[in-house]
Amino acid sequence: MVNTIGVFLAGGLGCLSRYLIGLWILPIMGLPIATLTVNVCGGFLAGVIASKFPQFKSVLLVGFLGGFTTFSSFSLECLSFVQNQQIFTALAYIFASVVLSIGAAWLGYVVSG
Repeated sequence: MVNTIGVFLAGGLGCLSRYLIGLWILPIMGLPIATLTVNVCGGFLAGVIASKFPQFKSVLLVGFLGGFTTFSSFSLECLSFVQNQQIFTALAYIFASVVLSIGAAWLGYVVSG
């Protein structure tokens, strides 16, 4: 039961963090930089958690990062680019999000190892 409450509370903190970053980082040249930033930071934090805090995986990965990262927002933003016939922008955004997020996860794992 304690773990369930921890996941619940951490998820709320993740959501709040995501919301505040969205207010703080405005779009640049029409690109949803806040979503990209959150996803890359989420990748980095996932690497750090997996490396240094495996005992807190359920609370931190499922809870905090589950509320923090924004794959559903990313998906809708990509769809919007495609619907507006901005195919190159959609592909660049997909590439940047995937490569930077995976790179950040690797970096988080390496620097905390």
